[in-house]
Amino acid sequence: MSKRTSTPPPQYNPSAPRVSKREQLRNQRKRRSLTWNVIVLGTLVVFAVAIAGFFISIQRPGVIAGEQVIADEGAAVYPAGQALIYQHYPPSSGQRYADGARWGFAEAPVAEGNYVTNLYRGGVVFLYQCPEACEALEAQFKDLLAGATPETTYNTVKIVVTRASAEHPLPTQIVALAWGHELDLATFDKGLLLTWYKRFVNQGPGNAP
Repeated sequence: MSKRTSTPPPQYNPSAPRVSKREQLRNQRKRRSLTWNVIVLGTLVVFAVAIAGFFISIQRPGVIAGEQVIADEGAAVYPAGQALIYQHYPPSSGQRYADGARWGFAEAPVAEGNYVTNLYRGGVVFLYQCPEACEALEAQFKDLLAGATPETTYNTVKIVVTRASAEHPLPTQIVALAWGHELDLATFDKGLLLTWYKRFVNQGPGNAP
């Protein structure tokens, strides 16, 4: 009768780690939890950076060098076409017509009574004056308008660009206006003009589209 061979029992190794099934499941849960924590934390960081960037982007610039504060002349409305009188030229407040000019570049000069209404509604106006034709300057203004960011309340670029009336010469070739404020520029400065827009958009006494 042959002897039965038996498998020798495993030898005990005191240095070998012994992990129970419960511990394995606990370790797996910890790893999953750590992974989700990293994902959630990363998402929160990205979201916080986006929010901070948004508030930085909409923050209004401070006072601009050369900016003038002009005395408020009121906002009385008169019938379209009636002669209007201002204490300061170019006017940044005062007598106005009910209708403002269309936002954007004006091919024909806009009457003061109309663009003052644009200022009243929280827009800005860029006036320019040239002794002759100035296609290059006008092209720069059109490029500025194309790159300007719409304000968030009405999703509109609230800028009017118009040649000033020859009846009242400007103090410089370009004048930026907001309600009760003026900035005189000897030359075109796109960055400065956009900063002016960002500073004063939607700051008129009768904010409207």
